[in-house]
Amino acid sequence: MDELRRSRPEPAASVPRDAHTARAEEVLDAWRQRTGTAKRDRRRQLAIYAGVAVQAGLAAGLAWIAAREIGISTHNPVFAPIAAVGTVAAAVGQRLRRVIELIAGVGLGIAIANAFLVLIGHGAAQIGLIVTATILLAIALTGRGGVITQAGGTAVLVSAVEPTARAVELTQLVNAVTGGAIGLAVATVLLPLNPLRLVRKAASPAITRMATQLIAAGRGLADRDAPSVHAALRELREMGGDLARLSDALQGAREVVQLSPQRRHWRNSLQQYSEGAEHLNKAVLASRGLTRKSVALIANDEQIPPLLSDAVATLGLAVRDLNQDFIAGREPHRTRQRSLAAVCQASEAHRTGLGLSGTAVVALVRTVAGELLRATAIERTDANRMVRQAAG
Repeated sequence: MDELRRSRPEPAASVPRDAHTARAEEVLDAWRQRTGTAKRDRRRQLAIYAGVAVQAGLAAGLAWIAAREIGISTHNPVFAPIAAVGTVAAAVGQRLRRVIELIAGVGLGIAIANAFLVLIGHGAAQIGLIVTATILLAIALTGRGGVITQAGGTAVLVSAVEPTARAVELTQLVNAVTGGAIGLAVATVLLPLNPLRLVRKAASPAITRMATQLIAAGRGLADRDAPSVHAALRELREMGGDLARLSDALQGAREVVQLSPQRRHWRNSLQQYSEGAEHLNKAVLASRGLTRKSVALIANDEQIPPLLSDAVATLGLAVRDLNQDFIAGREPHRTRQRSLAAVCQASEAHRTGLGLSGTAVVALVRTVAGELLRATAIERTDANRMVRQAAG
């Protein structure tokens, strides 16, 4: 267990600091951490959605060509590329629904806006009234956010961009249908993203962050360093963005697998990843509870056997192995082994005698280990039995 018991570096000699200076440095450290996290999140988001940007550009160009050159509409066919980009931009497994909402919203917007144009005419005040009325009617008729947005945008275009054009209703409705269809075709047939790569890119930051914080919490327990354990808890609490991006990636990947003929052979693999992500979410929640009880354990000055801190850090190593196995696409034997080893360590620590918070940490180690086993495609009954056996 040398990997888990690396000594902490000695602090450099410095001028004694008063409480105010220490507090100021703590605030600055928190700010630096938040800033660094935000930058990392933006880079990760860019890497995940760069392919979507390429899809949107291709779909917009093809939709414009279809509307201008193939004869659908030669007069400012703005709805075609707008609908194409709107379809591709719904990159979270909702593109088909997005196409339906686009068509419904454009149709409602055109019909309502033209009716009001006949009644009240053109102008700035009229545009405001038309858009307000269109949105209110769309809410009353559908109540769906996508339809409402498209209806409002269409009302603006009909009343302001082309207030005098004839046959706007038919041509722009056809353009919207064409653009949505082209966007769907680009995203699922012409240039479909690799669904497994998409999920792996989204999963890796979440898994790595969880592993790092569990290892840090284990070391903090070993040193009775409450601030370090509390920092790990704060990081685990801030994993919502990572988990949300993973959920988005999974939804988008499912859509690609369902609609793209080239990607259907990955359906079984993606199903395994989806189930694994569900249990990873539960493991993160249990890890938050584990680190919270670890802070209480230190604050209450309870006994902390070395095996208890080792168990927490071993869970972190198990999560780290899960990420490596996930990327490599191999059987996660190492993850399973470390998860059960953490249960053994925690149970042995419990037999030496623990207080209330320490006992809660042991229970949560078992919970996290069970969810990690489930994330490696082990059935619930088998995972529970294996945890009980490892606990002795």
